[in-house]
Amino acid sequence: MPMEKQDSFADIIVLCLIMATGAAEAAHLSGIFFHRPVSECTIIFGTFTVLAVALLLILTAVRRHRGSRRGECGEGQTRFCRSEALLLLLFAVLAASQIFFIFRGKNVYLQGDMTVETVRSFLETDTVYGVNPMTGRAYEKGLPSRIEILCLPTLYAVLCRIFHIRPDVLILQAFPVITLLGCYGAYACLAKGFFPGNRRKQLCLLVVVSLLIWIGSSSFGMDGFGLLYSGWRGVTIRNVVLVPYAVSLCLRKKYIYLPLCILAELCIVWTLYGMGACLAVILGMTLASLFTCKVRAGKGAADGGTL
Repeated sequence: MPMEKQDSFADIIVLCLIMATGAAEAAHLSGIFFHRPVSECTIIFGTFTVLAVALLLILTAVRRHRGSRRGECGEGQTRFCRSEALLLLLFAVLAASQIFFIFRGKNVYLQGDMTVETVRSFLETDTVYGVNPMTGRAYEKGLPSRIEILCLPTLYAVLCRIFHIRPDVLILQAFPVITLLGCYGAYACLAKGFFPGNRRKQLCLLVVVSLLIWIGSSSFGMDGFGLLYSGWRGVTIRNVVLVPYAVSLCLRKKYIYLPLCILAELCIVWTLYGMGACLAVILGMTLASLFTCKVRAGKGAADGGTL
């Protein structure tokens, strides 16, 4: 089956999350290095987010228009057969149960995490890392460089200001649901990469992923545990959204978006000059693709020589 080249709805979900992260990084750096208050960072975040999402939607519309002119069918099938409808229903039930589990707000893992306290200090002082949330006073030795570039606390602070929501509600309940939706968006794209044009197998993969999330939630260190118990952490977002989406981009040969995954990881998780999990995955997929092409070329030459 030909690989789908147009951006799907799942692509848009993940890319919007990535672009919001980029906008938060711009706001965060303004607060850190130019000492802008959180109120101004909120305006910067909103402006960059609107512009980035508008650009994404325009590019998507242009690509769909060009695809329709070339006769590409895009999503292809529209009607669901009975087995596909049952798989979709099963996936919807599993996903809804996970959303309910997160929204209860009673199933969180907070050991060693100070995100809520940090965001509260941002909002109360109207500064980005103006005070140490543990002491309520300014940092005596300055901020570690690895913290200066990580934007998630600023992202949560500006979202709290925009939606007038308490930090604990946003961080422990609302944003983990966004991470869950981003996770399923990434795996929906991965399913398209594995099974292009086969919607039944794509839905089967999503059902398997949702079951594995429940199974993995029982063990600390598993992605399911991170997703259902600490979906606001950068490591969780990287593991369940950015990495599978990067793999899907490699499979579908949508290389234009790959740098965004690397940059998004750099903004939310400490890496060595951007050399994190996404870059390792992309390099591994590239080497595997080159090796496969070389093997196929060798077999083709051998077959041609025997004719």
